[in-house]
Amino acid sequence: MKQLTYYVCILFVLSLCGCNPGLKINGAANYQIVIPSNADTIETRASQQLQRYLFEMSGTKLPIVEEAKYTGKNAIYLGQTAYAKALDLKLAPLKDDGYIYKSVGNNFVIAGGEKKGTLYGVYDLLETFGFRKYTSAAMLVPHKKAVSLPPDTEFIPSIVYRTTSYSDTRDREYAEWHKLSSRSEWGLFVHTFDRLVPPSEYMGTHPEYYSLRNGQRMPTQLCLSNPDVLRICIENLEKEIAQKPELKYWSVSQNDNDKYCLCDKCLALNETFGGDARRSSGSMIYFVNRVAKAFPDKMISTLAYWYTRTAPDHIIPEPNVNIMLCNIESKRNRPVFETDTAFSRDLRNWGKLAQDILIWDYNIQFSNLVSPFPNLHTIGPNLDFFTDNRVNSFFMQSNSQTGGEMAELRAYLISKLLWNPKADADAIIDDFVTGYFGAAGPFIRQYIDVMREALLESGFRLDIFGSPEAARESYLSARLMDRYNQLFDQAEKAVEQDTACLQRVRIARLPVSYAQIQISRTEVDTPRSLFQSDANQKITFNPEIVSLLNQFVEVAKKQGVNRLRERSISPDDYMASYQRIFKKVEDTREALSLNKTVIPAVEPSARYKGAGSLTDGIFGSYEDWRDVRFDNWVAYENSHIDFVLDLGEVKPVKYLNMDFFDAKDTWYTMALPRYVTYSFSADGKTYSDEIKVVNPVDPMEPEVDSMPRVIYVQSFEANTDRRARYINVHAESILKNPVWHVNAGGAAVMFCDEIVVK
Repeated sequence: MKQLTYYVCILFVLSLCGCNPGLKINGAANYQIVIPSNADTIETRASQQLQRYLFEMSGTKLPIVEEAKYTGKNAIYLGQTAYAKALDLKLAPLKDDGYIYKSVGNNFVIAGGEKKGTLYGVYDLLETFGFRKYTSAAMLVPHKKAVSLPPDTEFIPSIVYRTTSYSDTRDREYAEWHKLSSRSEWGLFVHTFDRLVPPSEYMGTHPEYYSLRNGQRMPTQLCLSNPDVLRICIENLEKEIAQKPELKYWSVSQNDNDKYCLCDKCLALNETFGGDARRSSGSMIYFVNRVAKAFPDKMISTLAYWYTRTAPDHIIPEPNVNIMLCNIESKRNRPVFETDTAFSRDLRNWGKLAQDILIWDYNIQFSNLVSPFPNLHTIGPNLDFFTDNRVNSFFMQSNSQTGGEMAELRAYLISKLLWNPKADADAIIDDFVTGYFGAAGPFIRQYIDVMREALLESGFRLDIFGSPEAARESYLSARLMDRYNQLFDQAEKAVEQDTACLQRVRIARLPVSYAQIQISRTEVDTPRSLFQSDANQKITFNPEIVSLLNQFVEVAKKQGVNRLRERSISPDDYMASYQRIFKKVEDTREALSLNKTVIPAVEPSARYKGAGSLTDGIFGSYEDWRDVRFDNWVAYENSHIDFVLDLGEVKPVKYLNMDFFDAKDTWYTMALPRYVTYSFSADGKTYSDEIKVVNPVDPMEPEVDSMPRVIYVQSFEANTDRRARYINVHAESILKNPVWHVNAGGAAVMFCDEIVVK
């Protein structure tokens, strides 16, 4: 007992002094971590992280010592130590984030660039030992007592600015481990015209500062030919910079719409500098260049996006102008150089003109955040193509909300490829699914591969504004959905005793469940449809889909999913939308209007459901406001609603209603009616006793965009006591979008549901 106590005390003392010989590096023990005597915060953090993770791996806590106090024999030198400098290592080319590994005997040097190179070198070293940081909360720590150091290496990232927006990347350690840049390096990031020349301050007194369109000034974009606009923009930007003078990048960029100025002077600038009056990059670069000259020590960033995406012909961006080039139009089923030759041409042309290009790429389906989006195979080839054309900065836009389709894998893969675009994407995916999903990994990998091959074979064009409903006959066909569910069943069974992995598998399954639910609304009386007809041709619900809906919402809420669509629809909102369908269907099973004939005087828009859907007993889901094509709403575009409902015989009428829905979003052209009228006839010729239900809010009044978006259903209902066979229905549309709308003058669309008569 005395001898055991002695050895325990010795081990304890050794651990305190950091001399525990339990860890061997290249066969040698008793290593220390040596940092410069005047170590900066990054060198200090690098040493602490290396010490921490080596301890977690081996149980050995290596001492951290300042170089002036170091007297040992085996050291890992971190940062700008005198030892590293004496080796005459070429540190200047490392720039900000590069690093060098150098072995000298048993000593090992990690020397990094001016910013975080040393820290990044430590994290890459830990990865060679077998560490993996799959998510901000999921870390793979190898357990070993001996490791081998990598060979001498010099790594300088070809991409100098690396960002993506998955929720994990907001975690400091995850972002540092994966070498992601920070948005905090930017003073103003994007869409800044309204901030620099606020319409709230100037539109009333100086409408000439803003876009001229169809003879009217609109506060959608700036009038770039107006010298006062330039003056105010520079003055306000100077004030912004004064608050954060240390920051380098400042955005002077268009608002997020395409309603640019068409005044004669702006068109002349486009003609002169763009080579075409409609090539708006000419006036944009002319304007931004003049701003950039006022701030020669800053980088002034502007968007090449939408109407400014095409490079100009007769003007070159100033050296301190950053071009933020966006490929929002590109399809995602194949690499962009295959699917979007126009963007590829624009990229090459900008590459000939600009010295600093940032690509704003999209790895998100905005209208369906939790939906299968099989584009993983395109990320690597796209990055190769971009970097081959002088691009060295990236913002890979993604779902910044919690959750999202394969969000953990996507964040991991994108981060790895941004750090090293030449890395093997398939190997990265294999590594992730094996480490993160455990025994379920092979089935998850099969799911990814089967869906990718189905997408490519189908020729379907994957769209960032698409929906699972649109893919229901291609990579989300009934046969393939069965296959995906089989693979997830196998995955769940493989980890049924592993609580953490089982939860990860169930989260990964959410997109398949979501697609099933959404597609189920597009069909009637099929094995996968939500709506089933009973023996009396009345609508009932598929209990399997209802159960799946409940499971989906429960798992999504447990995971912390807070949006299913960009800026809108929480899981609770999603469930409420479906519960409305269930309640409406049940409430109208005995309605007089059910399955009755609609005689349209005005045909609905052909892009949506036909007039027969007004009485089929199937209701629409307002949560799909981003893409209503596949749902059960009937739309009237640039027209009033006029139809006659034939009840088949004269009947007593006590109650009438039509539901309409709207979204508080000025991007979209939805509008509620001004009023709805119902009039009655026994013979279909003479109508009398009109009932007018007026909208309590004038649809022409300006709407204020809200975050999250407010989507709501408004009922136009009336109680009465009449007898009639025919009911004439009229809904008064505003027809054209009002002047405050971003699509002012465009066709307004009314979306209505069933006509319900009881």
